[in-house]
Amino acid sequence: MSATLPRIPPGSLIDGWQVSKPLGDGGFAFVFLGEKNGRHRAIKVAQHRESSGDLKQTHARTLRELTALLMLDHPNIVRPQGYGLAESGNLYLALDYVDGWTLAEWAERKHPTVREILGVFEKLAGALAYMHGRGILHRDLKLSNVLVRKSDGEPVIIDFSCATYTLAEDLTDGGLPPGTDRYRAPEQFKFLREHKDKHRARYAFQVADEIFAVGVMLHELLTDPRPTEFRPRFDLNSPALPPPPPRLTNARVPAELSDLVENILARDPKKRPVDTEALRRELADLRAERSAEYDVPVHPPAEQRHGGPTPAAPVVPSTPQSLKRHVALMERPLRAGRWLAGVVCIVALVMATALWRLSGSAPGGSAGSHDAATPRPPPDIPHSAPPRTTPLAMTPAGPSSVTPPGPAIAAAPKEGSALKTPAPEASLPGRAPRSPKKSVAAVECASLSLVAALAVGCPGAQIRPERFTCPAGAEEAMREQLHWKEGDSFSLQLDDRQAAFANVWFTAGGEVVGVVPKGITDDRQLAVAPVGTRFYGKAYYLSDKMGRVDGPALIVRYDRVKLPGQDEYPICFVVENEAVAFKDGRVKGSSRGAGTVVDRWP
Repeated sequence: MSATLPRIPPGSLIDGWQVSKPLGDGGFAFVFLGEKNGRHRAIKVAQHRESSGDLKQTHARTLRELTALLMLDHPNIVRPQGYGLAESGNLYLALDYVDGWTLAEWAERKHPTVREILGVFEKLAGALAYMHGRGILHRDLKLSNVLVRKSDGEPVIIDFSCATYTLAEDLTDGGLPPGTDRYRAPEQFKFLREHKDKHRARYAFQVADEIFAVGVMLHELLTDPRPTEFRPRFDLNSPALPPPPPRLTNARVPAELSDLVENILARDPKKRPVDTEALRRELADLRAERSAEYDVPVHPPAEQRHGGPTPAAPVVPSTPQSLKRHVALMERPLRAGRWLAGVVCIVALVMATALWRLSGSAPGGSAGSHDAATPRPPPDIPHSAPPRTTPLAMTPAGPSSVTPPGPAIAAAPKEGSALKTPAPEASLPGRAPRSPKKSVAAVECASLSLVAALAVGCPGAQIRPERFTCPAGAEEAMREQLHWKEGDSFSLQLDDRQAAFANVWFTAGGEVVGVVPKGITDDRQLAVAPVGTRFYGKAYYLSDKMGRVDGPALIVRYDRVKLPGQDEYPICFVVENEAVAFKDGRVKGSSRGAGTVVDRWP
């Protein structure tokens, strides 16, 4: 069960921060609204709970969250403002506070149109693309971990308690990383089944898992008029049956958007969008559609008020009448050929899921989930009050940037007290015993060293690029507009900001802008990719063999091109150079190379 908030009355102090009120509790922390010198912050105090899967790594997990946040500076991602030690001896983070709604609350109270929902998710996908480019995975994306600010409607990704980054230490002793079962991709449960007898097997969380979680959030907002209610719901990650298309449940969902959600929730991760930047582009394209069906509320406002009709498909039917309504929805004309054949199976699975959910069991017996297995009654929240169903409430500030964090980030913790190693004997009642003094000191020293390095601008390593299809429209553009053929090879300077003809450092996951330099003599290239052609993409580092490079490799993957005087086109173009060195999230390799036109990412 979820722990209740500690009884810290208003006016109490947490390292000089005066507590105004509790905001909520997550799997790994309690959160309070604090005030100091006229500034209000969300004060997130680390906690340990046996049921959380934290395994006595309370401080290490909080330091990892701080490390991840220091690597990020984006307007749609939470921002740290300080850190220190609470009087209890536990670490705390001070984060910007925002008066906002969770995504579920926003959908119920603002009655957004399809276009408005697409606008929010486009920004979320852009923030995730930036985050993934820094080598960071959130791992607990869900409706309650995204706030929509009341003042300007901007979405903010919050709660990095489960986040990880390249080379981060694994803190959870379980097959799956911490997270929320409903938002897990189906391949996670498949991994558990296949490795149930391998005690040390650990699932490698990927960008595809993050994309699936986005799909679950989008599907829920499109099909459920009251997503804040606690009740059994149809599992969207069932290994046996894909979820019904949103348009089958809610006729207001445009067909193109329904198709996209189906792709995002595909059982095969290779069929999902290539990455979160590709997802952002698809969402942007739909948002730009001129059709009037994008400008109507996704749900009739009357259905979003308590006491209105209950949504059929996302909710497990529990009475004959609701079961009939569910089957009736499944018999709508859209995709009837595929779905009518499976109506009986769907009904059986839905009923089995209802019994399974109500029994309180979790799929796969996953370790590390920090959400309660038993539904809790929703808190009574006044419309004017900040949400209390989220672990914390924060607002980011500052412009979006893909450059490594520099001195500005290093100065961020100025509001919190200096981070000190707590005395070994300090312990809260109910907390698990500490590790031996030597191991605790080693963990905290190593973590603080990493935080210090990040604060002065050391970038994180990028996640390994995966085998996915090219950007939408790339094959047609290369064939019809660019007249490129698969296997064409073009020479270019990999990044026009770097020195030519030299071994230079690239930030793993960083943006690069290649250019065709002067001096090219190949007639074929000059005809279809002349001097001045600019290639846009990202650099990656691989420690093993990939393509023609035998050994560590610098991989530059370009997905857009602009020829002099022409429009920009999507492409699939890859450069593979030998990696001379790799250090602190940067890879060193030649600034010149010959790339190849491909029909999918290698």
